[in-house]
Amino acid sequence: MVYYGDEEFGYDRHPRRRRLENIDFSKPAKTPERALESLMLSCAKSERCISDIRRSLFRWRMNKEDYDPIIERLVREKFVDEERYARAYVRDKMSCANWGRRRIELGLRAKGIPKEIIAEALQQIEPERQTEKLELILYRRLLRERDRAKSAYDLRTRLFRWAMGRGYDYAEIQRMLERILAPDYDPGEDFTRW
Repeated sequence: MVYYGDEEFGYDRHPRRRRLENIDFSKPAKTPERALESLMLSCAKSERCISDIRRSLFRWRMNKEDYDPIIERLVREKFVDEERYARAYVRDKMSCANWGRRRIELGLRAKGIPKEIIAEALQQIEPERQTEKLELILYRRLLRERDRAKSAYDLRTRLFRWAMGRGYDYAEIQRMLERILAPDYDPGEDFTRW
């Protein structure tokens, strides 16, 4: 990798960085057997989908004709299961990352999961629980943003955009903002203990 202007002054920009000229891209980094072992170990530790497997194989510079046998074996031996991955993805993003239904769906689509599997996995989202999560995260965001906002309109806009970015539904956000921004809103003990 050449950094323009650095070599003429006699110093390397990043002396510890491994230069790309030293890597032989014509040879794979791993043999198919070693790649299969590594992927089996990785899939045993956490859920992976087929696009994650393809990305790893590409990163290891594997030959394209080796992709399908490796993926077929992983699927056959139940190391990779798209339905199981989609259910785990929905569960994790809903409970840990506080994502809304739309953002979870788009994340699964980006991973190349079929629409039928996505629809089935999204059915495990309980609307009441999602509404509770939205209320909690919007109230927390309200406490952060109310000093930064210039006006009530600016505060509402900031909260609305933030919730839309999290993947929640337009109508659901509207209802929750009406509830939270009301003068008689009482957050309760659950929201104030953190």
